[in-house]
Amino acid sequence: MNVAVFLAAVLATGPAQSVAPDPSLAESLVKRIETRHARTEDLVGRFVQSYRSGLLGRELVERGIVSIKRPGRMRWEYKDPEEKLFISDGETFYFYVPEDRQVIVQQQDEQRSLAARLLFGRGGLLEEFEATMDEPWEEGVLRVRLTPRKENAELERAFIDVEPDGLVRAILLEDIQGNRTQFRFEELRENTGLSDGLFRFEIPPGVDVIRG
Repeated sequence: MNVAVFLAAVLATGPAQSVAPDPSLAESLVKRIETRHARTEDLVGRFVQSYRSGLLGRELVERGIVSIKRPGRMRWEYKDPEEKLFISDGETFYFYVPEDRQVIVQQQDEQRSLAARLLFGRGGLLEEFEATMDEPWEEGVLRVRLTPRKENAELERAFIDVEPDGLVRAILLEDIQGNRTQFRFEELRENTGLSDGLFRFEIPPGVDVIRG
């Protein structure tokens, strides 16, 4: 599975007050997101992932726990409907499916992942994306639309649902094939002192290793 599938966003439900498409407000909010997440040492919470294929029209929903720690460490632990583990130690990505007895290993490249850049507050997004306000899908959050300034084969547009103080609550990515990857984050807690060991992965004996 492509790494981009793991890093995406949410489509929440419920009416909300519309927001005028003000570029200056949107750019200010993107900077607030970058600042907020850049000063967050670690983050842990639950996620709901929804992936819809534009070609097949099918939707896959998965749930689990996400843990993030600076610099560049992530752990996406899928619990339902299938146990899977996506983990990064800051240098290497591992994707492990126990039932398949298989591990995919890739070198980490956060610059290709918009979601990782948002959650780690990497900065520089406004150099690559045009930001405008969009109508939010639930009360208490603002929605920013990000559109690549240059043609992007992997991403056509993104929507970021964010609290007014800059905490990201959801990320939705759409590609040119009409595929939509969505994450909703729940029960988020910041700076809890996550252990470094949570982001280490030892390849179990007897599993197939695919290096990409």
